[in-house]
Amino acid sequence: MGYALWILPREYRRTNGKGRIIPLSQKLKEEGLIADLDDKRFTKWIIDNSNRIFQLIDAGKYKNIKKYRKDKFQWTDDGKIIIYKGRKVHFLKEGLKETDDGLTLDRLLCDFWKDISFNNLFQEGGVSLIGGKKPEKLIKRILEMFTTKDDIILDFFMGTGTTCAVAHKMGRQYIGVEQLDYGENSAVVRLKNVINGDQTGISKAVGWKGGGDFVYLELLKWNQNFVEKIQKAKTKEELKKLWETMKKKAFLSYKVDVKTIDEHAKNFEELSIEDQKRFLLECLDKNHLYVNYSEIDDEEYGVSEKDNKLNREFYDYDF
Repeated sequence: MGYALWILPREYRRTNGKGRIIPLSQKLKEEGLIADLDDKRFTKWIIDNSNRIFQLIDAGKYKNIKKYRKDKFQWTDDGKIIIYKGRKVHFLKEGLKETDDGLTLDRLLCDFWKDISFNNLFQEGGVSLIGGKKPEKLIKRILEMFTTKDDIILDFFMGTGTTCAVAHKMGRQYIGVEQLDYGENSAVVRLKNVINGDQTGISKAVGWKGGGDFVYLELLKWNQNFVEKIQKAKTKEELKKLWETMKKKAFLSYKVDVKTIDEHAKNFEELSIEDQKRFLLECLDKNHLYVNYSEIDDEEYGVSEKDNKLNREFYDYDF
C-alpha cells in the first residue's frame, strides 16, 4: 500500500470540521499534483510535508495492541511508536535520507542509479578522460557501502585516479596501479590537486579542504626502454644502431636467432621504416619490459641502493 494517508493540521480540522485523516490521493488532487517520483515538484512537496504523510505497518513485537484505542493516535507505553487502528504509524519523514544533494527519499539501491549524472565530468579533479571517467559520487557510494575509514582500497586500473581521489577525500588508504601514461591528465596530477584542496566532485559533500600525501612509484624499465626508443625513431639509421644495442643489452625473445638476422641484414634494410619497427618490437621478450623484483640485486640492472631499500620495505610491509 505504501504511504497513502495524510493527517490534517489541527487548525484545518477546527475550521472545517473535517476528520483527522484523509487519503493522500485526495490531498494531492487538491494541490494539483500527480504522484510521480521523477517529478521534482512532487518530490519536493512530499519531502516538505513528510511529517504529515504516513502509512500503517505491522507493529512487530508489540503484542498487546488491542488495549490501544483504534480511533485515536496513541503512543505505546514505552513511548517508542504511535499506534492507530491496531497498527504502527510510520511517517514518511522516517524514510528520508541526508545525501550530497540534501534530503531525499531513502529508497533501496538497485542496479540502476539514475540519480548520479555522468555529464560534465571533464571538470572533476582537474583532469580529463573522454569516455572513461567515472563520477566521484558513484565511487563514493560504492566505498560507503563496502568500506570504512582507514580501509585499504586497491584500484589496479587507476586511469585518471577517480577511485584514489575519492578514497583520499574519504579518509581511506589506497593503492593504485596504472600502465598507461596520461600525461597532464594522469592520476598523479589529480591527486596533487586533491592535496591542494580540489573542490570538484564530492569535496563539498565530505567537507574536503585539502591535505594528506601519497607516494608515487614507477616500474624500473628494461626492455620498455627499447620499445620507446623504437617507437620514437625517425630514420632507418637510428633503428640500425638500436639493433646493435639490443643485441648486447636487451632481453630478446627465445625465437630470435641473432646470427640469422645479421646474415640477412640486407633484407631488413629493404623493409619500410614501419615494418622495421614492428620487426624489432617482435624481437623483444615482453616478459622483461620491466625489471623483476627477483632481479633487484643483479648489478646489470643498476638498481640504486635507495631504490633497493624502498622495494624491500614495500614488499615486506604487512598490509
